[in-house]
Amino acid sequence: MKYLLYISTLIILGQSLATQLSQKPTCFLVNSPEENSNLTVNYIVSGLDENQTDAFIRKKDGEILVKVQNTKDGRIRETLKDKDNYYICFQSRDKSYKMVSFDFDIEGVDKEYAQSEQFEHMSKELQKTQKNFQSIYRNQHWISDRENAHAIILDQTEKSVQWCAIIKVGVLIAISLSQIYIVYNYFKDKDLSGQV
Repeated sequence: MKYLLYISTLIILGQSLATQLSQKPTCFLVNSPEENSNLTVNYIVSGLDENQTDAFIRKKDGEILVKVQNTKDGRIRETLKDKDNYYICFQSRDKSYKMVSFDFDIEGVDKEYAQSEQFEHMSKELQKTQKNFQSIYRNQHWISDRENAHAIILDQTEKSVQWCAIIKVGVLIAISLSQIYIVYNYFKDKDLSGQV
């Protein structure tokens, strides 16, 4: 939550964010640069039981200025009377998985959308992401090579077992035929006509 507060303080105006909701309120800090600023928050909730979501704007001291209950999308407009910090909060009323995407705007204030600090932070994050993708790519190739080696070993093992079975069957047939031949020749010249 501190990370989200940090991002929202760096990029005060014209922000578009998305986050996962829980039963505890997830709040974002908004600074009103002047008195009687109009804050507009557009939001949409996706996931399971989207209607079980509350959205509200509160002051720093906890006083709730406006609250919308049981909605999955909408717009909240509020006039921020004081030059102070306010919080845009979202809360799930159940334990179902939900994501909220929203943007907010303070009317009448000039906006700077692209700042060099944002690009530096984005560049660092992209470098981290590239390293992670390279690691995933290497791991996938290692797994693929390992599976190919296992397939070759399995094929060789199957052929060895097959030849071993053929040889054993051949030896058993040869032993059986030789036993039949020996027993036949043994009893061939004997007279078994009942002399006791």
